[in-house]
Amino acid sequence: MKSEKITVKQADASHTKHAERICKLIYESAIQRKSGIARRTPEYISRKILENKAVVALDGDKLVGFSYIETWEHDDYVATSGLIVDPEYRGMGIASRIKEQTFALARKRYPDAKIFSITTSLPVMKLNTRLGYKPV
Repeated sequence: MKSEKITVKQADASHTKHAERICKLIYESAIQRKSGIARRTPEYISRKILENKAVVALDGDKLVGFSYIETWEHDDYVATSGLIVDPEYRGMGIASRIKEQTFALARKRYPDAKIFSITTSLPVMKLNTRLGYKPV
């Protein structure tokens, strides 16, 4: 399977149909990593998509990855969050592509905000470092 055929783009209303699957992927990943992660509801994920604060990765019409942005303090702070890639599609660089698109979306929507990422995932920490995030 080639990652070039995977489309990574800003989510739109048509992608809310994937909210249940996104929640399942996030939950299963947390169980696998034995990490405590806040469970998201399909309604929460759908809201992020409808607010134009999400990025999806698709193999045709199959959702294979997702991330969203969260804002605080009157949009002064923005976190890229909820990064997930279907286990069958990991190791193909899709997480990097999603993270880059999510960062670009955050920068476009909130050009003056401080952007950060909160994670308990070692692979995401390594990805963040490669992308220039600094640990604090």
